[in-house]
This record gives sequence, structure tokens and C-alpha cells, in this order.
Amino acid sequence: MRYKFRYFNGLYKTIAKFGIPLHNFMLLFIILFVIIIAIRELAALVGLDGYITNQTVVYTYIRIMFICSSIWGLVNLFGKKGVFLYNDRLVIARYTVTLTNWKNRITINYNDIVSVNVNYTDISFTKYRFALVVLLGDKSYNVEVTMKNGKKYFFSIENQEEFCENLNLMIENYRKISQ
Repeated sequence: MRYKFRYFNGLYKTIAKFGIPLHNFMLLFIILFVIIIAIRELAALVGLDGYITNQTVVYTYIRIMFICSSIWGLVNLFGKKGVFLYNDRLVIARYTVTLTNWKNRITINYNDIVSVNVNYTDISFTKYRFALVVLLGDKSYNVEVTMKNGKKYFFSIENQEEFCENLNLMIENYRKISQ
């Protein structure tokens, strides 16, 4: 079962559709650029800087950086995003990263979930303001999933009340089957 992400308004949804792939592209491009600069500096220390600064090698690095960054941007653009419910786990497929979570797909086993509920309060002014796993998601109307280890995931999806009911039923059924 798939639930699509919910955004604050139509403008945020449009920004997310085009801005998040651009975010992915730029983030990976910058990370790869910093790695290449570090490799170049290390090579200069060892005395191999003549090989690393060769024009052909530099253009090859730039092509590799561009291709990898483009692929990661396109994955977000064309990947099936949302929250998926399976028989034994919940998968949040977002194909991007946030400050607090660097996983593209977050998989949560039903055994690890303590509670699931709809959070009607705005998390912008709480200690969980950076815990929203979807960039530009609705911060005032979201699902809160609490884990056994105390970690909390917040995400905003369409039909949140229905989602919580279905997830609680699936968790209950899973626990009955596994006992």
C-alpha cells in the first residue's frame, strides 16, 4: 500500500518536484568536488600532482562528477516516492537526504515501532523541527512514528488518519503472527 507525501501547499509541492532533484544534484556534486580537491592535495604532498592536475584527468573527474550527480537527481525526479506498507515493514522512499537522516529509503520493521499517531501540532518550534524526513513537507500536520530506541520519524502524507489506522492494524497482525 502506498501513501503519497503531502506538502504545505501547491507552491511547496512544485518546488519539491524540481528543487529536490536540483538539491540532490548539487549536494553530490559538491561532495565529489571536495573529495577530488582532497585527493589532489594528498597527491601534491606525495609528489604525484603532475598526474592529478593533467587536463585529461581533470576533465574525466568533472564528467564522472556530472554523471553521478545527474543520476542521483534523476532518481528523485522519476523514483516512486511515498510511504509504503508491507507485511513486515514500513518503507519511506524519499530519494533525498536531510540534515538528520542521510538514507534515501528508510526501512522500519514493525517490531521496532512503539507508537504511530497523527501529530496536529506544528513541529517548527519544537526540538523535532529538523526531524521531518521529507523536505518541504507539511510541518503542522504529520505522522509521528516512535521507535523502541526513542527515535522519532515525522512525515506528512495524504490520508494520515487512514494511514495510522492501517499501520496499527498491520503492526498488530504482524505481532500476532510472529508470536
